[in-house]
Amino acid sequence: MGGDWAELGMIMKIYWSLMLGNVVEWYEFTAYGYQAKYMKANFFSGSSVGVWLGFACTFVARPLGAFLLGWIGDRWGRSVSVNLSIIGMLVGTVGQGCLPTQNCGMTWLANLGLIILVILRFVQGLCAAGEIATISTYLTEVSSKSIISRGIALVYITAAVGFLCAKFMIFVLEGIMGEDDMASWGWRLPFLFAIVPGVIAVIGRRALPESGMFEDEKARNTKGVEVSALTKLKQVFSKYWINVLLGIGVTSTYGVLCYGVGVWIQSFLGTAGLSAGNRMVADLISRGLAIFSTVMFGWASDKLGLFFILGLSIVLTTFISIPLWILIAADPLNFGLVVLGYSLGFGLLQPCVGALTYHFDVELFPTEVRNTGMAITFNVAFAIFGGAAPVIALEAAEASWLGPGIFYMLAGALGTISMCAAFYLERIGMIELAYVRREPYYGPLGCDRRRPAKKVVEDNDVISDDGTSSKGTSQADFISESNKVRAAA
Repeated sequence: MGGDWAELGMIMKIYWSLMLGNVVEWYEFTAYGYQAKYMKANFFSGSSVGVWLGFACTFVARPLGAFLLGWIGDRWGRSVSVNLSIIGMLVGTVGQGCLPTQNCGMTWLANLGLIILVILRFVQGLCAAGEIATISTYLTEVSSKSIISRGIALVYITAAVGFLCAKFMIFVLEGIMGEDDMASWGWRLPFLFAIVPGVIAVIGRRALPESGMFEDEKARNTKGVEVSALTKLKQVFSKYWINVLLGIGVTSTYGVLCYGVGVWIQSFLGTAGLSAGNRMVADLISRGLAIFSTVMFGWASDKLGLFFILGLSIVLTTFISIPLWILIAADPLNFGLVVLGYSLGFGLLQPCVGALTYHFDVELFPTEVRNTGMAITFNVAFAIFGGAAPVIALEAAEASWLGPGIFYMLAGALGTISMCAAFYLERIGMIELAYVRREPYYGPLGCDRRRPAKKVVEDNDVISDDGTSSKGTSQADFISESNKVRAAA
């Protein structure tokens, strides 16, 4: 037990720049959302829908970023990918703090500022997509199997710290400067302040060691087969398309909880009139609870099984989202109810679903396509469900006071259905859900030992453009052999 926690501490010591970079990236990514009212006034002529569409544009870029940086991570290494992502995020963030606004007095310059804002948000989406997938893959491959969930939990913890830092920074600046100065020019500071820790993270990441699994994969590719980006993409969708679809369904729940709850509800409470101080405390409780509980959820997954703990948390999301929203919406000015529904209720659901979703998605793919597969799965889900979540929640709230709660419930239902489908398809031998750590997986469901034996394309096989693996066996032959083994089982 002590050895597991000591190893986790060692990972944090060696890969500190990875953690700091993730904090900075998510601070940068959410600074826009927490300043929605200032961005609305300076760029979108007071349109709430416009400012959230500006937020959502980053998610349009995520599938492309997932493909590009995921392929780079599988082709040249996880270290190369995370270095590119942090540099791109710094450029996109600091650039936003330097833009002309509608208050500059020149229409053409204001319009140019809006166009560049969208471009910079697009760049942030590209880089965030590669960051989250590569860090999750990185930590999976450098952690021992006994602590994988706790290792990947560091991704969620550092993301939560980034969210909290963004919120705290804006809260402090509003207290010092007042809302008028913040609306005039102070909104730029949270974007500009990111440069100091960002540069530190960039310098630290230059010395990151490559993961052992990736190096072993390269060494076993004895024929040195070169795989194009298009071929890698075809490989993911031809061999693992079911895994991709299931991963998207499961990740959709997290996407909605992350942005439909974690970001949009803060905007909702501000519009309803809850004071900035109370919103800050509510978010501090929520993020603080997430930071301290995430490792324990990871521990539970490591001991009881990833599928069991994640499935349980998604089912809970389905059944308690409406009651939690009722607590918040019944009286948004009642701080006690907000803490109960938002800070404690959703505050516990988000880290459990979020941290374990990273692990679930990474496990869906073998080493040679893990970075690409995880990146595509996670970021397509966030592009569809996460990016649209604030806009959908806003429209749902305008249609019915219960609307957002129903929206959250439906997101949980989609995740639940996807988990059930994954369970069934693996039990009949159609797919493999755990390429890194086979057990514990189902845990108390008691299904680990009854899972069917199967032979799939091994982690060290790389499929070239002609469909031949690095061992000279065609992809079709592997699939045929796999089907024979399943039939015999």
